[in-house]
Amino acid sequence: MIEAHNLDAFYGQSHILHSIDFHLAEGESVALLGRNGAGKSTFLKSLIDAGPTVTGQVNLLGEDLHQIQTHKRAQMGMALVPEDRRIFPMLTVAQNIEIGGHAAGKNNPRYTLDDVVEMFPMLKPLLSRLGYQLSGGQQQMLAIARGIVSHPRLLMLDEPAEGLAPVIVDELADTVNALRKGGTRGMILTEQNVDFARQTTDRLYVLDVGSVVFSGTWPEFDANTDLIDRYLVL
Repeated sequence: MIEAHNLDAFYGQSHILHSIDFHLAEGESVALLGRNGAGKSTFLKSLIDAGPTVTGQVNLLGEDLHQIQTHKRAQMGMALVPEDRRIFPMLTVAQNIEIGGHAAGKNNPRYTLDDVVEMFPMLKPLLSRLGYQLSGGQQQMLAIARGIVSHPRLLMLDEPAEGLAPVIVDELADTVNALRKGGTRGMILTEQNVDFARQTTDRLYVLDVGSVVFSGTWPEFDANTDLIDRYLVL
């Protein structure tokens, strides 16, 4: 579905990502693990052209994205749910979701509000509530709902479990797994919560200081017993 070859990313003169090779198949869910500052968020932003200057190659469904602007990438079916959620505080839950629908391309019909509420039932009684009135868990569900309403082919979730209570993390894992069942949608999830990532993805990459230091399956990750201590524990 999406591939990156020899990807480097920069913020000004700061070289953040170094020669990243990455691939994701249709219907696959992949975790990107690493400490704060490892480059996880920058990688997602590099794929959708949301900030860093990028060199190297990024292809979506075989199409080179080098000359394609951010909004066009969204219309092609890419959606990023940012780490800080960016809920519009003075808009209702329903209005926040509706805004996400504007990213849908002509050949990628969006979900209706009813469709989204069926996927996120906890939002149904909150549709008229303003964004600033939501708890952290409710905001995270809304951010993902806003990302999914455009019916994306590729959904990218940046640290979705960060700062949430364990019971909400479990509910979020169930929601994420429901979204990826039985379809061709790909998903990339950045996380520091290894247990959450394990529950919701098929395989993983580990980043450290902007470079891939491991890629493989969860059993292969578990067999490398030093990975957590070397690259994930603060």
